[in-house]
Amino acid sequence: MLIECTKKLYDAMKIKPNDYETIDPEPFYEWHANLFMFDRRKGVILMNNKTRYCIILYGLKAEHFKRFDGIVLAAIKETFLAEGMGENKVDTYISNCGGIIYTKTHNRSILSQITDFYVDISWVIEEYIPSVNLNLVELNKWAGNLMCGTLGYENPIDLLKKEMSKIKV
Repeated sequence: MLIECTKKLYDAMKIKPNDYETIDPEPFYEWHANLFMFDRRKGVILMNNKTRYCIILYGLKAEHFKRFDGIVLAAIKETFLAEGMGENKVDTYISNCGGIIYTKTHNRSILSQITDFYVDISWVIEEYIPSVNLNLVELNKWAGNLMCGTLGYENPIDLLKKEMSKIKV
């Protein structure tokens, strides 16, 4: 699995990203990630490169960035299950992810969509916080129904379901 971080995020994580050019990723297992601040708390928006499905983590502290791999995989699993994906398919997706590799971002189109997405969620995020969970599952589900123009004006949840149906258990 590849997480392509913005400079703000890899600075917060205190990591040095790998070179993207040396990796040959599968787009369904590639995610762009950006750090944001809302109400003086840190959050991360993860956007899948193939489906543009987003997962929002909110309320992150320095200790969370030290175990970010596990938090991301758990959030993906929790959100996909909440969206009605079969547990076997979700477990297969997670096992197909393998280890997480962090790189710099390389796709300005996706970064632009993350920015647009943040504007959309900034209007409704207050309805989903405060939360004891880092993963805002219900907000993720809401955002999965936003239209994505660059992918033929489809909803990210519909694209995610199509991709998940291709996974062989």
